[in-house]
Amino acid sequence: MLSYLRSHIKNPSLVMVCILSLALGFSLAAHFYHHATSPAIAAAPKDLTSANWRTAFADISDKLAPSVVFITSEKDVTYEAYDPFEGFGFGWPFGEPRRAPRTEKRTQKATGSGFVVRSDGYILTNNHVVAGADRVTVKLTDGRDFKGKVFLDPRTDLALIKIEATNLPAVSFADSDKVQVGEWAIAVGNPFGLRNTVTVGVVSALRREADPTADNGGLGYPEAIQTDAAINPGNSGGPLVDIDGKVIGVNFMIYSSTRQSAGIGFAIPSNSAKFVMDQLISKGKVVRGYLGLVPVDLSPVKAQVYGTKKGALVESVEADSPAGKAGVQVADVIIKMDDKAVDTALDLRRIAQALAPGTTVKLTILRDKAEKTLNVKLGEAPSGVEEAAVETGGELGLSVEALTAQKAKALGVSGTTGVVVTGVEQGGSADRAGIKKDDVIRRINNTPITNLQTYNAAVSKLKSDNGAVVMVIYRGNTTLIIEVPMD
Repeated sequence: MLSYLRSHIKNPSLVMVCILSLALGFSLAAHFYHHATSPAIAAAPKDLTSANWRTAFADISDKLAPSVVFITSEKDVTYEAYDPFEGFGFGWPFGEPRRAPRTEKRTQKATGSGFVVRSDGYILTNNHVVAGADRVTVKLTDGRDFKGKVFLDPRTDLALIKIEATNLPAVSFADSDKVQVGEWAIAVGNPFGLRNTVTVGVVSALRREADPTADNGGLGYPEAIQTDAAINPGNSGGPLVDIDGKVIGVNFMIYSSTRQSAGIGFAIPSNSAKFVMDQLISKGKVVRGYLGLVPVDLSPVKAQVYGTKKGALVESVEADSPAGKAGVQVADVIIKMDDKAVDTALDLRRIAQALAPGTTVKLTILRDKAEKTLNVKLGEAPSGVEEAAVETGGELGLSVEALTAQKAKALGVSGTTGVVVTGVEQGGSADRAGIKKDDVIRRINNTPITNLQTYNAAVSKLKSDNGAVVMVIYRGNTTLIIEVPMD
């Protein structure tokens, strides 16, 4: 290079300038190359190439496997069947008229996932996994099977199963309000019946509002975590966990035209699940405070019109609802409930539902851009679908649910005292005694049955050495006294 410069550049000073420029260029290039790469290396986690990082998902799988269960729900159905050749004798095709169909019974089975939330036998899953089942069976990873007692909350598509087992490995919950888009998400469950399957992805989005009319997979659910971790039929009720193996959600839905994973799955946030779980354990159902209004978030245009960027805009108020009676109006913006700030419609729903019915709260609203305070006595949120405990299996071979006014009217039974039979185990004690679906139980031995709680209490006191139990049954406008053998 030096000889080339000397032969082509006659001015010695110019040669020296070129040499110095080249030297400076190489020096700067080396300097910038060194310092450009150093921060990236320094910022990389020290564990990035270590064994514990490389096996992080394996560690999570090992940790969660004993807590994830396999759920089987069974429902007995009756249908009418015909002999395809009946009526085609010698006079074919003008054979004898087809006789009445014969009645046959079948058992429909469905499977799903669940996970242990308390060591004394409480398991969380989806409502749609177990709702309407006559029998629910829980299979643990150690191979043991248990019949389950089920508590339902259709509003959130959550259910709790109680099995008679102790010292079970319970999961840990994370705070779902702190979940961020882009962080790791690991789904564990039993897709297509393949037990303890682990799939990995990220949190794709945080859905804060229900949008059942959206063209791209409308989510008719008020709050959900979206993930691209593969979720398939059978994953329902299984946990979605973070990189620490803590539960951030309960898998419940996929968006796919083929009913198989298309990279868009949804989980119920863990904070919502914990609220429902605690109420089902303590009360047997979920009791929510109720305002009787529809809140929506403020768009930029609405924020300008109503003079605030934060709050829950009242879109409609139900007639004779707690909010309506207190004077809440359409176009009011609720900015505070008692001492808690209301920034969004979701905030308002969460605060109200967490309070007990009958509680009087102070709503701070903006009306015509002026603050106003209203006192509202909360009602109890209607469920739309009966939110109640269902007793499945057991020595009597019965499943029952609360008797609502609507159900009583449909069955032709006066009053709502008692429980209604939703399923009878084929060949079980109740079946052999002649108890039928839709019978209303109003007395067990000498105990009046007024609701699910009194039914469960009476059944828990029964002993197999009693020989039989006497039940007072209402079947339409007929009263029956039936002896049910104790197997």
